[in-house]
Amino acid sequence: MTMLGWPAFVRHVARYLGAALLTASVLLTAHASDSPGFRRRLWTTETGTPADIWAMSQSKGGYLWLGTGSGLYRFDGFRFERFQPADGERFRSNDITAMSSLHDGSLWLGFYYGGASELRAGHLRQYAPGKDFPPGLVLAFAQTSDGTVWAATEGGLAHFDGSQWRTVGADWGYPSHRADWLITARDGTLWVTTGESLMFLRPGEHRFQPTHVSMAKYGIVAQAPDGTLWLSDHDHGTRALPGLTPDHPSVTATERPGDTDFAWANRLLFDRYGNLWGTLVDRGGIYRVADVEHLATGRSLRAQDLAEVIGKASGLVSERAVPLLQDAEGTIWAGTNMGLASFHRNSFQVPGQVPLGMAADYAMAVDASGVMWVANGGTLYRSDGNGDKVVRSDLHDTSGMQFNHAGDLWMVGRNKLYRLHGQSIDSTEWPVSSDLTRVNAFALDNQDQLWLALAEHGLYRLRQGQWQQVIPTRALIDDTPTALASDNRGALWIGYADDRLVRLDDHSAQLYTAANGLHVGTVTSIKAGSGDVLIGGEHGLARWRDGPIATMSVADNDAFSGITGIVRTSSGDIWLNTGKGVLRLDAAEAATSFDQPDHAPAYRLFDYRDGLPGIAKQAAVVPTAVVDDLQHLWFLTNQGPAWIDPDELGSNLLPPPVDIASVIANGRHYAAAGQIDLPKGTTNLQVQYSAASLAIPDRVRFRYRLDGVDAGWQDAGNRRDAFYSNLAPGTYRFHVIAANDDGVWNMQGAETRLTIAPWFYQARWFYALCIVVIVTLIAAFFLWRTRLAADRVHLQLMERMNERERIAREIHDTLLQGVQGLLLRLQALMARPVRDQAHGDALNTAIEQARQMVIEGRGKIIALRGDGPQDNEPVQSILAVGEDLASLYPHVAFRLTAEGKPRRLLPSARDEIIDIVREAIRNAFLHAQAKHVEVHVDHQVHQLRIRITDDGTGMDEAIVRSAAQAGHWGIVGMRERAQRLGAKLTLRRAHPRGTEWLLSIPCRAAYRSE
Repeated sequence: MTMLGWPAFVRHVARYLGAALLTASVLLTAHASDSPGFRRRLWTTETGTPADIWAMSQSKGGYLWLGTGSGLYRFDGFRFERFQPADGERFRSNDITAMSSLHDGSLWLGFYYGGASELRAGHLRQYAPGKDFPPGLVLAFAQTSDGTVWAATEGGLAHFDGSQWRTVGADWGYPSHRADWLITARDGTLWVTTGESLMFLRPGEHRFQPTHVSMAKYGIVAQAPDGTLWLSDHDHGTRALPGLTPDHPSVTATERPGDTDFAWANRLLFDRYGNLWGTLVDRGGIYRVADVEHLATGRSLRAQDLAEVIGKASGLVSERAVPLLQDAEGTIWAGTNMGLASFHRNSFQVPGQVPLGMAADYAMAVDASGVMWVANGGTLYRSDGNGDKVVRSDLHDTSGMQFNHAGDLWMVGRNKLYRLHGQSIDSTEWPVSSDLTRVNAFALDNQDQLWLALAEHGLYRLRQGQWQQVIPTRALIDDTPTALASDNRGALWIGYADDRLVRLDDHSAQLYTAANGLHVGTVTSIKAGSGDVLIGGEHGLARWRDGPIATMSVADNDAFSGITGIVRTSSGDIWLNTGKGVLRLDAAEAATSFDQPDHAPAYRLFDYRDGLPGIAKQAAVVPTAVVDDLQHLWFLTNQGPAWIDPDELGSNLLPPPVDIASVIANGRHYAAAGQIDLPKGTTNLQVQYSAASLAIPDRVRFRYRLDGVDAGWQDAGNRRDAFYSNLAPGTYRFHVIAANDDGVWNMQGAETRLTIAPWFYQARWFYALCIVVIVTLIAAFFLWRTRLAADRVHLQLMERMNERERIAREIHDTLLQGVQGLLLRLQALMARPVRDQAHGDALNTAIEQARQMVIEGRGKIIALRGDGPQDNEPVQSILAVGEDLASLYPHVAFRLTAEGKPRRLLPSARDEIIDIVREAIRNAFLHAQAKHVEVHVDHQVHQLRIRITDDGTGMDEAIVRSAAQAGHWGIVGMRERAQRLGAKLTLRRAHPRGTEWLLSIPCRAAYRSE
């Protein structure tokens, strides 16, 4: 009996009962964790996500645009930003129901109350319903290959001719007054659901063609990767239309289901992996269909066809989900009335749900055919994809498993080993049995001999059913191994704590330590094959190659810590199971890192964001990474096993579009632009930037630089703000670049130019004025201090001169006058007739001594009195000295000459110069027996030169050099005075006879500053 004859309310009740049954049946098989193969992320209204998301589109710039009941939002995977129209512009309504981003970067918006808006370059262009645009709720937009934009509304179908919207009617062969949905197929055909049937328009044509496919209102259409069209509507649910093409527009009609146990979708979406996604209308939630091709028979999808249904009970933020979108990086997005959800395909796959209890206590092995075997507690499971089968349940605390070459499964239990051979199992007791005994490692060598390392008991080998303890030698240290592995040459590799590794074969044992280049801490995993041996430890990775060991330079990199599993693929890539996740090293990069100790390796780290359930299982008895015969890589984590197919590993090659969102200066916001003029007084700056990489947004990395401040790129990690303080006025250029989750950089990035206007006191002319004023003040202060010091010195000199003049007067008025009188009396006595020759000679001697006293006394008086103003040049003083001596020695002629412009002497220099010249003239008058004495003063620009010559007996230079020993203290004094002046004093014989003194005084030591 069909439901067609039932009363309407009965059919209504039946539909929702069927919906409930479908939901319940599917949810029984769905998990509350991430979808199989997809990582789920949720953004809720509690964290600022907009509600009522009815439409979504990804722009050319990579942003996800959300049309909601409260306006338009932009999302970069990290931050939601409400779009604010330009000044003077506003949306026709905040309730957006349709949206489409076009190839030229424009965005079309449709509204619940009708009408459309075009957002282009930040400005809106409005089209009112009924006048410029068909009336009624706007449901969808599409663009055909010729650039024409089409709109489906409750009031009809319309197209945009570049300037205005035109309603499509009978002249186009379109009979309906409504359009529910439309898509552009890959061949360019436009498909439209009319509320009654499905119609299409070929590229380049202007007339729609029918398909005779009937459907109910609000039906939607989507195209599968193989080109098959799928429909979903109220009466038939979701079904394929196999064979329907523009060339074959008629297909066998499917009967309307006799019950309501089908999936009716608001939206349909096929992802790049072939999955079909739909948002359920009646019961809510999102469903996913995996085996689409086998279900494309034309019948409606049933509950058993759905791989999963994701609802609020299984973690979705809300049951009410409408729009679906796949972004450029392959992530699936679903909008709900309480937030946003995304589904990113995992790189790692988690096998069937074997009950693991405490996940850290399980053991796993993969046999030659790729079947996973898991032991948890005392139970052994075999998981072959067709369900999990319990093989044994009588084991005890299995901690490690490994297959030998014959296919037997060896398992480490409590105090015994188990061997599963076919359906039978046998056990072997440990060589040392105790509840406190712990297995550190066990391994099977290439001869299927089992090696067992027991904590505090050492290493044992099981040969022909008998245990043999390996006796320590000089190389085999007396310690418990922490890792074991066998290579293809028959050697056993044994790892220990503290950077120690032993290679043991039938002939010898070789010990390697830190002295041999091993720097990984405790050895926790060894990968030995037919060539290189890889050694993983708590702190890094090393390689043994025919003797030498090379350790990667990763001492400060936590990603390489806690390595308990190592595998190498056929391409040479190295995969590590670490305490931070699974790490992949490219073969060439690994070789470079081993060969160049200073090279920091580049790598890719997989973690929970890639579907990995946990981190590497630590303190593992066997390696936690293996390769099966299908070349799938298996990894044991502390939350269960996972596998990855390295050949199917995709890379995100799309450089993330980079955008500068806003600039905040001194608390004021500025919209991003190519040039931003900031006000006077701006010192603090915050730049907000983003990169629209939606796959794994928290792995996006940024670098920025502010020209004029930063010397190079600043690594910001995932931070999306740059901060600066104490900025001076001027022009700056801010650059930012970003890399996606796979490390692909957008080196062009984004930039903006910032200009900070100065206050008047920050302008260059003000700085220049300040410098001039400061220099002037410093110069004035210096001159004032100099004048003050000069006045002080002048006063002291005047006091000194007054005192010297007083002393000179006293000497002149007393001592010299007396000596002069005595000298006159002696001369009078000498004038009388001499009776006694001896008496006459004594008088002559006394007279000469008195004359010398007078000469010296007068010299001192002249020196004390200064013989004139202190600022005179030396000519007058030298002339006075010479004339005074000539008056006492009338037989010697004195002559003084001068040339050049006279300059004032420094007081200190004047005294020294006069004393040196006086001593030279005195020697000429008294000792040289000269008839002529000449002094020549030469005022040169850079020095003062004084030459004293006579025509006497001359003086040997040897006498000058030994003047002190010979008692010639006058010459010694001349030389000392010249040194104090910084002058040069030289003596040479004159020609044809006599002596010449030459005194050269530098300008800076002789003259005052003019």
